[in-house]
Order: sequence, then C-alpha cells, then structure tokens
Amino acid sequence: MSKIICNSVDYVFSEGIMVITPESVTLKPGYSWKNLPVKEKSTYSSAINQADAGPIREESVTAVTKFDADPFLKKHTAFGIVLRMKTDDKTFYVGSDCYPCLTEVSGNRINDTYTFNATSTI
Repeated sequence: MSKIICNSVDYVFSEGIMVITPESVTLKPGYSWKNLPVKEKSTYSSAINQADAGPIREESVTAVTKFDADPFLKKHTAFGIVLRMKTDDKTFYVGSDCYPCLTEVSGNRINDTYTFNATSTI
C-alpha cells in the first residue's frame, strides 16, 4: 500500500515516548513534537512480508525539504524516531518506542530527501 499524505510530518526521538498506542502518543515531560518542514506532499508505503520468525510490517516514508531545513535531525540520524503523519481525515504514527524509524538523508545544495524506515512484528 502506498499513499500520499498531507504536508505535515512531525517527529520525536523514541526516547521521549512515555506511552504509545495506535491512536495516541504521550510524551515524557520536556519532550515535544518537532515539525519537519516538507516542500511537497510526503509518500508513505507499507507492506507485510513473511520472515522466518513470522510476519513483519515494513513501513517507509519519503519527505523532501529545502537543503538543511532541519540540521538537528540531519545530524542525529543514528537515533530512532517516531513520526506523526496526518492525512485529510486522520492522524497515524510510524515507528514506536520498541521499533523506531531509522533515518537516511541524501541531498544536494537545493533539497534534502529524508527516508524513514520502520520494521515491526505484527
């Protein structure tokens, strides 16, 4: 499944999560959602694949920003994050405290492309 989502991509480092459910995320005191200022609508894709240990869900989000729009996230790509994504009618989360998103950044002097990947058991 692949779908285009609204121009709203927020993230928090997974260490800042107190409680997470499919419907909501409660953050620890002192943590807040950070907005990734995307230039165009981001793309979300999800697939369920069979592994030796059982089925796994693989989720991916691709977002394009201006060059160096979020230097903090760009510098700390080794840390796991959770994304808050919004469509026209709902909010959903990609990643969790146990299975956070891993971030990859590529770019040139005009744009940065962020790819967030999360793999979890079902």
